[in-house]
Order: sequence, then structure tokens, then C-alpha cells
Amino acid sequence: MPLGGVSRWYLGAALVHLALAGSLVLLDGETAVLTVRWDALVWLLLVGFVGCTTAGLSLHLFPGLARRPMSHGPGPVLAFGTAEASVVVGTVGFYAGRSPPGLPGTATIAGLLLLVSVGLVLFLFVSSLTHPRVAGPGPEVRPGDAVTVPLFLTSWGAAVVAGALFVLSGWAVGPGLGWWLAAVHLFVLGHATVLVASVSLRLVPRSVDSDAPRPVAVGLGILATLGGALVPVGMLVLPSSESPFLALWAVPEAGFAVLFAVLLVHLGVRARTPHPQLGLQLSSALLLLLGGGVGLWMVSQSNYDLVVAHALVNVLGFIGLMILVMWFGMIAPFQRISHAWTRRMLWILSAAWLAGVVALAAAGAAVPVVPGDASAIGGGLLLGVALAWGVGTLPVLFPRIHPLPGMTVEQIRAVRERWSRR
Repeated sequence: MPLGGVSRWYLGAALVHLALAGSLVLLDGETAVLTVRWDALVWLLLVGFVGCTTAGLSLHLFPGLARRPMSHGPGPVLAFGTAEASVVVGTVGFYAGRSPPGLPGTATIAGLLLLVSVGLVLFLFVSSLTHPRVAGPGPEVRPGDAVTVPLFLTSWGAAVVAGALFVLSGWAVGPGLGWWLAAVHLFVLGHATVLVASVSLRLVPRSVDSDAPRPVAVGLGILATLGGALVPVGMLVLPSSESPFLALWAVPEAGFAVLFAVLLVHLGVRARTPHPQLGLQLSSALLLLLGGGVGLWMVSQSNYDLVVAHALVNVLGFIGLMILVMWFGMIAPFQRISHAWTRRMLWILSAAWLAGVVALAAAGAAVPVVPGDASAIGGGLLLGVALAWGVGTLPVLFPRIHPLPGMTVEQIRAVRERWSRR
């Protein structure tokens, strides 16, 4: 299925935002995005990279998953426009540290724009369900398919609620640990993680030709939904003095992370079709366990020194690596050189991505795990991956672009012939 115009805009913008985030981290000594301007980096990565990617891929995938056509009209364009405005307002506002004169707080304005954007996307999905199913034979039904569409809608419903919480965070700190932290965790766990579960249950069994048992698929969906909801609710319900009890509210999310990793191992062991990329998805799930474990330790000890490392491992390690693998599986960057080049670049960029996550986690934890300036190393790797990723992706998203920026057709043919002999 070719990517529609708005999906391409979302995905292209996501890579631009990722490159900007890498640049800011690379220059952390001057930008201070890992310390005093941390909120700006969180917004840029969460809404700019993760949010734009989930929107672009969701608009591309949902008609096929639901087997219903999407409504036509200005909705998708308006959703993209408000999403991009939210990224700009939030990043610039949080970085500057002040609100525009005479207007509400940055979080309120950016949150309102985000709320409109994700609300429009959810409306498009719900309205498409009112259309009759597409006639004709569809793909073979597998056990995990039963929960993919409900999880899809749950994910985007969580994004709408997260947008509302971001709006509230601009007016008041809020109860418990505050509206802001609850919104961030709802967007990560309730939106992005639930969407990962939905897409994984649909696509991974087909890629390895091995099925998840139906009770496991249903259980995974329930745990993902409960975990995504209970953690932010616990943050609001519990007073800050009782934050150690938040670990109890996180039990379903921990159960999801364990079951997800076990399911990936099960599918890999029983695979009829070899799929080495499954190892990267398993690495992503293990990073969720690591990041979640750090979060549980922080609340149990009421010690939040590792909050930056915790956030980066979850957002870049788990969500980011999963996005990278799924992106290469669905869009095949570098395919205008060759599919072999796409496979090689997936492993090269994944290795660089993981190295960058380690460096950034070390920088966030102030632990000398890597030699030199960890933030500069991590930011440089993040920027390098974003640029290479974009060079391979943009010609695929926008075919009118030269087959590969900076290279002639003859040079690309020479590269293809050189790599075909290796």
C-alpha cells in the first residue's frame, strides 16, 4: 500500500525533529537540554519524533487493519498542521523558558494544539469504522488480529487524554506528581506502548510465520491498556509523600513488559521464516524492562536522580528502536539503491542507535560508562542516525526526489553492483 500524502509529511517531519533533537544534545554544553531545558527536549522527542511517527504510520496502516476506507477531507491536513504547530510552540517555548506576552503558558498552547491534532486523528479512525468493510478476500486471519484494532483505538484515545493533561499542566501543577508527569507517562505508556503492542501482534507473527496464542494476545492487550492507564492515574491519585506505593500501580505495565519479551522469544523459537530483525525488537523490549526497572527503583527510594536516564532509555531505547525496526520493515529506506542495502543499513543504524542510547543514558545518570563527553557522543550518534535515516527515507516517501540526494544514477548503480558481490 503506497503511503498517502499526509503520512509522508508526518514521517518526514519526524526525522527532521529527530535530527534537531540530536543537534541540541550534541551541543548540550551550550543548550543545556539535558538539565535546565529538559522539558524542551522531552517535547521535541515525544511529540515531534514519536508523535509524528505514530501518526504517520497509523494513518498508513489503519485502513488495511480495519479493512475500511478512510474519510476524505481536510482532517488529515489540519491534524498535521496542528501537530507541527504544537511541536514548534512547545519546543521553542520550553527552551526559552517563558510564555508569549499576554497568552497562557507554553504547555497550555502546545497542549491545545496537540489535543486538536490527536483528536482529529482519532476522529478519522472512528469515522472510518462507520463505512462498510472492503469487499473481497483479505489476509489470513491470525489469533493476534482480534485485539489490534481495539488497541489501535485505545492508543489514540490515550493520546487525546494526554493532550488534555498537557493543557492542564499549563494552568496548575496538579495533584500528586502533577499533570505534566502524568501526561508524559500516558503518552509513552498509554499511546506509544499500546500502539507498539497493537502493530506487533499484527505484523510480527506474519513476518516469522508463527502465531501468538490467542489468550496470550488478549492478555498482552489487557496488560498494555491497564499499565498505560494505571501508572499516570497513580501519579495523580497518590500524594508525593506516598510515591513509593506507585510501584503497585505499575505492576500491570511490568507484566506487559515481561510478557511482551517472552512472546517475542516464543515467536522466534517457533518461527517458520527466519527473521533476524526480531532480535532488535527483543532488545527493544528488554530496554523497556530496564527503563521501567529504573523507574520502579526511583519511586521506591523517592530518589529521582536517574530520571533523565529513565526517560531516555524508555523513549529512545524502547520506543525509538522499535520505531526504527518497524519503519525499515514497512517503508524499506534505501530501497532505491537495493533491498540488500536496506537490510545492511538497518543493522548499522540500529547499532549506532543502541550505542547512542547507552551514551545518553550514561550522561543522564552522570556515570562514566563511555570515554569522553557522553552527551556529545550520544547526540552525535543520534544526529548521524537521523541524517542517514532521512537520506534513505525521503526519496522513498517522495519519489520525485532524486534517487538519492548527492548521488547520480550512475554512482548508485556502481554502489549496487559493488554491494551485490559481497
